[in-house]
Amino acid sequence: MSCFSIMTNILLKFDDGTPVNLEQMLLAKEQRVEHQRNAIKCYPFPLISLSLVIPGPIKKSTGTKVLFREAITAIHHLLAKNMLQIIHEEQFCALTGYEAIISVECSSDQLKQLCIEIENNHPLGRLWDIDVIDAKTEQSVSRTQLGHQSRQCLVCQDMAKVCGRSRKHTVDDMLAAIEKMTNDYFNLAS
Repeated sequence: MSCFSIMTNILLKFDDGTPVNLEQMLLAKEQRVEHQRNAIKCYPFPLISLSLVIPGPIKKSTGTKVLFREAITAIHHLLAKNMLQIIHEEQFCALTGYEAIISVECSSDQLKQLCIEIENNHPLGRLWDIDVIDAKTEQSVSRTQLGHQSRQCLVCQDMAKVCGRSRKHTVDDMLAAIEKMTNDYFNLAS
């Protein structure tokens, strides 16, 4: 049960934050990689690198805050269910969005399989980007390496990369899909 299940008839918004630009997003990506490297250096275990799938210039909003908390809860629940120990965890909050890095005592392949399980089966999993970084190679373990298909588009269920490259959907269309998904989940979960 979600820690947010006591909410009834809430309406999550994703447009009530400060827009960021491409330069800020690129800097945030560099900082994320630096945080990952530092975590692996201090804790030589595979790590989960969590961020949110939020199109458009607003990455931090009231909706993303709730979405991020729900992702953390889902990850903690699945790790506990599988009796996997969290070695270290850091959470970051910036204008460019919410992120977390979680070092776990586990093989990187097993950890990626569990993260794919969350992404594929949780009603909000499509909105979470849960990467697993192998401690030895410092590379992300891909879904396709483990025999899984690429992720689906938020709007039409085609491959997300194809729709993204072709700009098949507007930011407004994608945000409308995200708002519907999150509002349906939280209003039904109550």
